[in-house]
Amino acid sequence: MWRRKGFYNRHASFAARFGAMDALFEADGRVWEVPDGTAHFLEHMAFETSKGSALGLFSRLGVRANAFTSHTSTAYYFSGTDNFWPALRQLVELVVTSRLTPKGVDDERRVISQEIRMYEDSPEAKVFEELLAAMYRSHPIRRRIAGTLDSVASVTPDTLLRCHRTFYHPSNLVFVAAGDVEPCRVFDTVAAELVRLGADRPGPGLRRLYPDEPALPARPRVSRAMPVKRPSFLVGFKDSPVGSGSPHDASFGREITLNLVVEALLGPASGLYDSLYRDGLVDDSFSARYTCGSGFGHVVAGGTTRDAEVSSERLLEGISRLRPKGIERADFERKRRKALGQFLGLFDSLEGLATLLIIYRMRGIDLLEYPRVLGALAAEEAERTFQELFRPEQACVSAVVPGE
Repeated sequence: MWRRKGFYNRHASFAARFGAMDALFEADGRVWEVPDGTAHFLEHMAFETSKGSALGLFSRLGVRANAFTSHTSTAYYFSGTDNFWPALRQLVELVVTSRLTPKGVDDERRVISQEIRMYEDSPEAKVFEELLAAMYRSHPIRRRIAGTLDSVASVTPDTLLRCHRTFYHPSNLVFVAAGDVEPCRVFDTVAAELVRLGADRPGPGLRRLYPDEPALPARPRVSRAMPVKRPSFLVGFKDSPVGSGSPHDASFGREITLNLVVEALLGPASGLYDSLYRDGLVDDSFSARYTCGSGFGHVVAGGTTRDAEVSSERLLEGISRLRPKGIERADFERKRRKALGQFLGLFDSLEGLATLLIIYRMRGIDLLEYPRVLGALAAEEAERTFQELFRPEQACVSAVVPGE
């Protein structure tokens, strides 16, 4: 609970640690494998209630509600200035109660299939999807969040019900609320609803199963032709993530360190970015970031361009030229101060900070430890991770180019 006295807006999020990566798992002593897109399908089905669409119920309360599915989680949330308590009870019921019917599943399958076709027409979605598939040989981070038309067609009501019982149990959920509300009343309300809905039963024995993943990318380069005017490109560097048995600070610290390195190398104030921009090879769509999770980690950088091959080669060559020089200590300290300022800016957004609190809590990390971990980072560690990760053999390039 993040209390902000004086704020009129109030926000609540309820999230299940169930995403596109969780396709192979062991529950109650039995191994299950579900089709790609199952977590996303279940997100859609959660909004179907005996009283109609839950979005309509939230709207009548005067609050905005929505949900999202990622590779690692599915989150449901609402924000509003009035009717916080009835909306909170509605949110809990939405998440922990399943009302699946064969007709509802078939109806929603058509909606999801149309959504998948829309993604097929998105060059931004395809270039990223192709990059992950080329970068990872076995790890489920390469699975599509929405699935494919074939995988969605194979999702059954029994599959969805099994996943709901396994992953939507309170032992696998994270709850965050933000705003000017009394924390004890919030927690008591949530607990009472869980008891009323019968969700306080013992949780299933759950173990996620991830295959071994090679250190190097599966393929160094992939390209896809699409009917687009301007190409898109992404350059990825595959990391060897911190082991699951390591302290959470180690994973958190590596993530923060590598994002400072990425900012120094490829941020809008960097010499490499400036060179690419002046030559018309990147524009304001360009972004670069390090991301990690259970068994995976990677840097991804790129955007739209006039020439995907030239842009990716220039970016790779530029990083190679910077390796002997390393990261300047003064530049590292500037990036550290910028990162702290951006973190403090999050406190102006209830929804933004609450979402990050949930994402990191699922990894066992307290986001509010960020300033302490950031302050403890050493420039020498940044230099070591730079030399360790940004090697040519760790690189992978994905491009979408104009064509049929």
